Amino acid sequence: MLKRTFLFFGVIGLTASLSWRSYSAEPSEHTRELRNPSAPGSLAPGLFASPDGALILTWIETAGTSKALKYASWDGNAWTKPATVLSQPDLQPDSAAPPIVLKLKNGSLIAVWSEIVRSRGKEEGNFLFASASSNSGKNWSTPVRIHSDQGISEHSYSSIAATGAGQATLIWLDSRDYDTKHRYRLMSVTIESDGKLGEEKTIDQDTCTCCPTAFVKTTTGALAAYRGHNPEEIRDIKVARLKDGTWQTPHTVHDDVWKINGCPVNGPALASNGNRVAVAWFTGSNEKPEVRLAMSNDLGATFEAPVTLDTPTGDDRPIGHVAVSLLDDGTAIAIWLHHQASGTEIVGERISNSGQRQGRFTIASGTETGLGYPRVERLANKLVISWSGKTGKVVRTAIIASR
Repeated sequence: MLKRTFLFFGVIGLTASLSWRSYSAEPSEHTRELRNPSAPGSLAPGLFASPDGALILTWIETAGTSKALKYASWDGNAWTKPATVLSQPDLQPDSAAPPIVLKLKNGSLIAVWSEIVRSRGKEEGNFLFASASSNSGKNWSTPVRIHSDQGISEHSYSSIAATGAGQATLIWLDSRDYDTKHRYRLMSVTIESDGKLGEEKTIDQDTCTCCPTAFVKTTTGALAAYRGHNPEEIRDIKVARLKDGTWQTPHTVHDDVWKINGCPVNGPALASNGNRVAVAWFTGSNEKPEVRLAMSNDLGATFEAPVTLDTPTGDDRPIGHVAVSLLDDGTAIAIWLHHQASGTEIVGERISNSGQRQGRFTIASGTETGLGYPRVERLANKLVISWSGKTGKVVRTAIIASR
């Protein structure tokens, strides 16, 4: 925890001019609010597509010192009643690393969450835990720590994808090497529908320390995206493919050559549809903050030249915190935070199959800390977005209007 806070100030120069005044966090005319069953005091929403055509919304519900991991499902017409995975005062409500509830093809549920680890009364790190349910959440298996490392350090920024009818694969950032090698790993483990863990694997020995990861299922396996790192402090976006249970050698999506001596807490977003993959990300190369998107037609083996979606103009500038989805016609919908004189907004843009930008639109307004890290998922022909920040303490959901 202390490492993350320290490294965040490495990018303060990019955001020093942002306004921190309070604005409403209301959806715009481009969205239709989708009221959800989370209660006031809720934080860190996650959004996950299910094989039965529903969406699962997760959040951490806080009330005083009490914290509970809750979730509800939406089938396009109605929400289920909120269900609780567990209540635990050390649950970590981080909008950059939300809790997970994933439904597998066999109907089982997998839950993953982060708990604060304390040493001498101080927050010194976090552990990741997982649990499974085979009866629609009525009962959950005994939680298991997903990483073998027991050191009081960081294990966070997890992402998950179903990699079998009764199996999921989880990736996360792991700081077990930080004290000796001053670097984090990207790691993975399989989780079966009974909660049992598979073999722990290292995907990349050297990554950025606190940028969210992304992970999607593909037609031949799965694809992970994350912010890499090297000894020269270059922190560009990389991807790694999982095929037949084996991780292939990671490679860089595009050579931004962003050299920064600190973590920007700004990871990539991924979407897949057939053989097509879209990746969106934030970069600050050449001291110029930008949001970019690149497409792949071969499941992430190669990527086309990126399209720049947002770049500074006067005091207006992108903040990042990206999300992305792919439609059946190959169109990508990218979403990110943008700052302008009147405040911070969640904005979106459609990018055609040929890479043509089709006009930016505003989704919601607020502050950077109030809007947090938006999430977007498809439900049939609808796009659903969720967001919440640590100052807002309310989970918002909306449907992005068709255009």
